[in-house]
Amino acid sequence: MAPPAFIARQPIFNHKLNVVGYELLFRGRGYAADALIDDAARATATVVLNTLTELDMDRIVAGKTAWINASREFVLHDLIQAVPPSVVGLEIPETEDFDNEMVEALRELKQAGYKLALDDFRYRDGSDEVLDLFDVVKLSMPELGRAHMRELAARLRAGGRQFPGKVLADKLGTRPDHEVCIAAGYDLFQGYFFCRPAVVGTRGISANRLALLQVVAALNDPAIQLSEIEQLVARDVALSFRLLRYVNSAFFGLRGDVRSIGQALALLGLENVRRWATLSTLATIDNKPTELTLTALIRARFCELAGANRGMGGSAELFTLGLFSVIDGMMDAPMHDVVASLPLAEDMREALVSRRGPMGQLLSCVTELETGEDGPASGFVSDAGDLYLEALMWANSAAESLFGGQAAAPARTRTAPATRRRPRHLAEPTSSTPPPGATDVGFVAAGVPRPRAGIFRRAWARCLALFGRRVSEAHS
Repeated sequence: MAPPAFIARQPIFNHKLNVVGYELLFRGRGYAADALIDDAARATATVVLNTLTELDMDRIVAGKTAWINASREFVLHDLIQAVPPSVVGLEIPETEDFDNEMVEALRELKQAGYKLALDDFRYRDGSDEVLDLFDVVKLSMPELGRAHMRELAARLRAGGRQFPGKVLADKLGTRPDHEVCIAAGYDLFQGYFFCRPAVVGTRGISANRLALLQVVAALNDPAIQLSEIEQLVARDVALSFRLLRYVNSAFFGLRGDVRSIGQALALLGLENVRRWATLSTLATIDNKPTELTLTALIRARFCELAGANRGMGGSAELFTLGLFSVIDGMMDAPMHDVVASLPLAEDMREALVSRRGPMGQLLSCVTELETGEDGPASGFVSDAGDLYLEALMWANSAAESLFGGQAAAPARTRTAPATRRRPRHLAEPTSSTPPPGATDVGFVAAGVPRPRAGIFRRAWARCLALFGRRVSEAHS
């Protein structure tokens, strides 16, 4: 039997650092960094089928365009027809053989409304002849370097055959990389540069962010009382509004409205209030993309789930560990300076600053899942891929409540065909009572379960049967 497949995703930003799409990555054997794919067409087919039949596309990409890698075999054997063109985009490597058969198949896909991207672009022989097929070209910063990235962007925008589509800078790891690509005229950006502080070498934290950090420190003081948190929340109108909106949201599932800060705090309980208020305070920081908060949520939930399975600490401590793993990017200051201002245990400090100890390995594991890197921490958690996907879907739901539906919410105008229905195990709850254990996680996310193995195996079998049948027909 083939091993189960898992989905990792990477955000794609525009100039305003708004997420306009996600690249979905196939990974095998239970964690996203394991990218040993021996059949590219089968890997892509697995991504598509799992996302549609098992996991629900909206819960993975929150209504944004889902970009998937597509091989020559995948394109030629019509496997994409199962996915509506309004939902998915196809990334085709520039190293593929663009013969007449391939070009004709791509033209048909484009005419049908599918978005196409030319991946790993380097201006190889024959590139000019196929550029008109694509809506996006992707250039990799690690492979090309800054100088070559500038040169190729200028070449695409100049001359009589100027590329009319969008140019995407991929694998940007630092803010300077991002700034170089903005100056070079790139339209789209991919990579984890947004998690890095903008001012890396400067000591200290700006005054307005120091005030926010003091609130965060107060919230995470183990001795703080609900009455003290109520004073902190009540003095900030925006924070008070967020609290009442969250508690009154469908995700909390109350039968009646909550009408006061004190009532809301009492219903949530001290631990949940601390988490919610910490995250809401960090989310008010100016000039930071929503995706940074979403990344913090995913990491927090992953650390909570994975760490608890390994007996590494309490739920609240593990959640805070993941949440604070991006606090240097939020505060635009070195991690050791930020951590020094917070009342954290020594093992958590070492994990955040140096990635040491079991908690440090936990953080390394989730960051490797995000980037798709095959690092030493990849196998630290045996079911990491499963837990990461659960954390991702939970975070999308939590962010929808946190930001009032303005970010991370599925696009309601992009609906699936009438014949497609949400799998029963992902159906929205009908009871007004919160799901079991919901009050233990800070944000009530409508009960995101893990996929059922039986359904997964049947979906995988259908995928392989479809792929095998089409290949047989093509060679008969």
